[in-house]
Amino acid sequence: MKIKMAVPALLACLISAPAMADRPTCLVIRQVYNWDVADPQTLIVENVAHNKFKVSLYGPCPHIEYNLGATFRSFSNSDLDCLRRGDQIVHNGVGLGNVCPIKSVEPYTPAMQQADQAAAKANSH
Repeated sequence: MKIKMAVPALLACLISAPAMADRPTCLVIRQVYNWDVADPQTLIVENVAHNKFKVSLYGPCPHIEYNLGATFRSFSNSDLDCLRRGDQIVHNGVGLGNVCPIKSVEPYTPAMQQADQAAAKANSH
């Protein structure tokens, strides 16, 4: 009986594993490759595998669109940890720069990207 129960569970794990592999859920701080400002409260961050993540901030981060350099500061013990709520982006913008706390980090899906592009196009008209 135990074997009969284990086989379907194993098959379910094997079938869902490729789908889960296509959707990274963690933005490892040390693997940040590139990032862009969507708006003063939102960054689109790309990792070295070219997966994109939407990083939302608690409020507008002043002058982040004019940054001269930035880094992510985590309160974890390792650079191999995931960027998460409460971590910070520190950037050297106009003046002394700013420290902006992170509200959330989520995978930036193609559907989210299309919706953002459609909204931007609608706002430009």
